[in-house]
Amino acid sequence: MDFDKSIKEIEEKIGYEFSDKSLLRQAFTRTSFCNEVKSKGTRYQSNEVLEFFGDSVLSAAIITLFMKDKAKRYEYGISTELSEGDFSNIKSKLSDKSNLSRRVETLGLEKYLIMGEGDTKLGIWREPSVKEDLFESIIGAIYIDSKENMRTVISVVSRMLDVDEYMSKDKVIQSYKNALQEFCADKKRRMPAPVYKTLSETGPEHKKEYERGCFVGERLVAVGKGKNFKIADAEAAEAALTLLRGEETKKEDSRPLSNALQRLKEMSEREKKPSPEFRDLGETLRSSAGTPEFEIECRFMGMIAHGVAKDKRRAKEISAERLLEMIAKDRGENIKKIAKTSHRKLAKADSRSEDKREKTKKNESAALPRIAKKTNVTKSAPKHQNKNIKQHSAAKVKRS
Repeated sequence: MDFDKSIKEIEEKIGYEFSDKSLLRQAFTRTSFCNEVKSKGTRYQSNEVLEFFGDSVLSAAIITLFMKDKAKRYEYGISTELSEGDFSNIKSKLSDKSNLSRRVETLGLEKYLIMGEGDTKLGIWREPSVKEDLFESIIGAIYIDSKENMRTVISVVSRMLDVDEYMSKDKVIQSYKNALQEFCADKKRRMPAPVYKTLSETGPEHKKEYERGCFVGERLVAVGKGKNFKIADAEAAEAALTLLRGEETKKEDSRPLSNALQRLKEMSEREKKPSPEFRDLGETLRSSAGTPEFEIECRFMGMIAHGVAKDKRRAKEISAERLLEMIAKDRGENIKKIAKTSHRKLAKADSRSEDKREKTKKNESAALPRIAKKTNVTKSAPKHQNKNIKQHSAAKVKRS
């Protein structure tokens, strides 16, 4: 692929025209390519540094967009309807690896990556982490090309991430306290409602720090600190939610392997293939603090499948089930090809046998007249001899 010929097309997809096209090229250049051309004397720079810049710039751009849409200035500073935890939750979803990867895929930017032959053969451009790196590299390149103009960067980020559409979604962004409340009240758990108690206070009156404990029943699950009860409770609730979910996942992981996971394991052992590889892609964009949704990727025998579910265990099982379906489909097609080929070979062999039989019949038919002629000659000899004997006997009688 000639990258230079694709520049205009890439700029249209991104929504930004570069003054320095070399920055755009660098954003798409992977280390594997740089290493290959280095031996030929060409020294290209990979996108790793741009990715580092882009990561920080992206966070600043998202926060600025929050200020614009979810906060307003008033006489005492800024007023927001959302808490610190809410903002943190939205930010993590927007800048999450799986979301950045999906946005790159939606825009079709990964196909322009400049890679070494090894990366190309392995299909590295399909890796979510590679697409995430590309997104951040592009933002870093725009930041430098625009002479650190954050207004320009924010405009591009808003379009590439489709922030307006995300913000307009009809969904409640819950606080961690609400999420923990729902987690405990779930029918399958029926845990006591969380209670928050002050464990200690430190610092002078004008600058106190509170330590609050989150209790579920008699158990102290987590502790949070903050300059007021609200911040400390939110921190404690977040820590408690993370801990309780982790314990639940660990408990689920101790269960026997599902049928699909067991079958994949047995297949790898039977066919002496590397074991299936599972990758945690984090929470999806549809996740919220109260209703998380996880995505797991399964790789096996050169195939990739994804599973999405409300818990990681089930997402893993779904990815395994889908990969088994892909293998079955692939092998089914192969069996059909083999069967088709075998059928052709048999048909060809039958055709040859038929020709051989026809040839044999023709040869036999041609030989029949000759055989019949010989047979007739052999049969007529005795008749002739009998006639001579009769004539000889008659002459003998006359003489007598």
